[in-house]
Amino acid sequence: MIPNGFRIGAIPVNSPLILAPMAGISHLPFRRLVRKYGAPGMVFTEMLSARALPGENFNWPSYGQCDEGEHPISYQVFTSDPEEAEIATRKLCEGPADIVDLNLACPAPEIAKKRKAGAHLLNDLAMVSKILQAMKAVATVPVTVKIRLGKKADRGFLGELAGVLIENKIDAVTIHPRLTGEKLKRVPRWQYIGYMTELMKVPVIGNGDVKTRDDCLRMFSETGCDGVMIGRAAVQKPWIFSSIAGNSPEITSEFLLRVYIEAIRLFSGYFKETVFLGRIKEFTWYFSRNMKFGHHFASLVQNANSLADIDAIAEKNFEGSC
Repeated sequence: MIPNGFRIGAIPVNSPLILAPMAGISHLPFRRLVRKYGAPGMVFTEMLSARALPGENFNWPSYGQCDEGEHPISYQVFTSDPEEAEIATRKLCEGPADIVDLNLACPAPEIAKKRKAGAHLLNDLAMVSKILQAMKAVATVPVTVKIRLGKKADRGFLGELAGVLIENKIDAVTIHPRLTGEKLKRVPRWQYIGYMTELMKVPVIGNGDVKTRDDCLRMFSETGCDGVMIGRAAVQKPWIFSSIAGNSPEITSEFLLRVYIEAIRLFSGYFKETVFLGRIKEFTWYFSRNMKFGHHFASLVQNANSLADIDAIAEKNFEGSC
């Protein structure tokens, strides 16, 4: 049985199932698609640059726009600079954010190596503390973090990190229990989610390889976590939150086509065509895994140059690929 919800600071999270922040994917049209088939208890934006946030306008299509009906929503930022973090936090608190989350987990070279942010900050806990202090000093909403394990699986290091988070009165922690340099194919070490639940007195959210209702129930049971965050599996199966709740739809080729056409409609109605193409191609690589010949279909979509091409490929090739 799925546990009850929990609170992050004063914010109620009525269901413990959470949509992950995913760069290039967790945008507003995708979140609308997921909510159409079964809303999670909380959603995250895609990871946002603290440096760029001061120029955001939340009232028109942008990385930061959200719908009135998708609260609570957490805005995740990356930065390596306390001043940037302070300015971005103030901006988000003046806007629609219910929660502000600091990314300490992203290992992508453009984030970790070039910007010295994301998972790179796990090498410098003193800087993590400075950034969190800057955020907490101006925040009017809860401040949370998402972490990885660091360079090696070490309970001692996690204890040090937990101490920094506790000292800075962080309101919740999401842990993706892979090492900084590990690819997503590596089996996550769920036991470290359980260890963080022992260390922290605030909610701990587990993340990593939850693909089915059974996976979700097992993560709750094995780790004692308060919430489960789902990322890639929700891109493949936007209805996954409904399925985990016990209301799984019948997965037929007709159903899959309806979902895909809805994704095209939502994405193309929000993004300019050049941006739409990148977003639908990213989505298709995941969604096509529901199809028997999905790799062939995804390859066709990758070569598309316009919305008209995408429409034609879906019409001519989708059902034959299932």
